[in-house]
Amino acid sequence: MAKIRFQIAPDIEFKLDLEVEGINMESRDYDVQQHKAEVYQEFERRLKTAFPEGIKIDSFEFGLSHE
Repeated sequence: MAKIRFQIAPDIEFKLDLEVEGINMESRDYDVQQHKAEVYQEFERRLKTAFPEGIKIDSFEFGLSHE
């Protein structure tokens, strides 16, 4: 399982453990980016649980967290 890092703005960062098929800590960024829709869908699901009134995100970047 890999830890995915989301950066929403320069100073806001979220981390979550997410199992993505074929991705591990040795994966390249290109390989991780191929799962953008799947990763964002899970991230959005978790945010909706935390903020049921709604959220709006204009853009986001994500990649593996090597911590």
